[in-house]
Amino acid sequence: MAILSKKAVDAALKAQWQEAIDLNTQILDKNPENIDAKIRLGRALIQTRHFDKAKKIFREVLKIDPINAVALRNYDLAKREKAETKGQVQIDTRSLLKEPGTTAEINLELSAKGITARDFVSGENLLLKAKKKSIEILKLKNEVKMAVASIEDEDTAQRVNSAIEKSYRVYAGFLKGKDKSITILLKCSHPIFKAEKQDIRPYLRKGTLEEPEIEIETEEPTE
Repeated sequence: MAILSKKAVDAALKAQWQEAIDLNTQILDKNPENIDAKIRLGRALIQTRHFDKAKKIFREVLKIDPINAVALRNYDLAKREKAETKGQVQIDTRSLLKEPGTTAEINLELSAKGITARDFVSGENLLLKAKKKSIEILKLKNEVKMAVASIEDEDTAQRVNSAIEKSYRVYAGFLKGKDKSITILLKCSHPIFKAEKQDIRPYLRKGTLEEPEIEIETEEPTE
């Protein structure tokens, strides 16, 4: 099942939607209650414009989890018969693979007015603006960078700043959220966080588009 799930995520990353449909269908044949596979299948059905089938899948998910933000958003897309294009939201499933030492799960409160968790997509790429004692989280909205939250933990900020100085790749992805509370996953190309005993598994509950380029802004020190 783990191998099939990995193949299903990889197929979505490469926008190989028919393969994603086949793989997630195989998973559901073995485990009909697998919500992750249902959401990935629904996303692939949307991308192949099988909107009625996608609506059915997402209704099944919402019957189990009525407040699932990913399912709600995709059900709305299916109802509007609208497949997402690569230019709408930058998404990267691999940014949501939790691995010991290279990732840190961070809970945040949104500070931007008029922005809630419903405005994010699971796997959405978030920009980081590293400061001396904090990290500002920015969201691209209509091609404009909007500061939406801030990581105030000084230790985390120091780890990220140190990683940037060493030219490591550090980036963030939206994981989940409700109302003004969100959870993101910080990820670095090298282990910089305290390792915890955990399973390596994808947190994203749907197929996604190709990996975007990641942008990090570093604040220049002031005199």
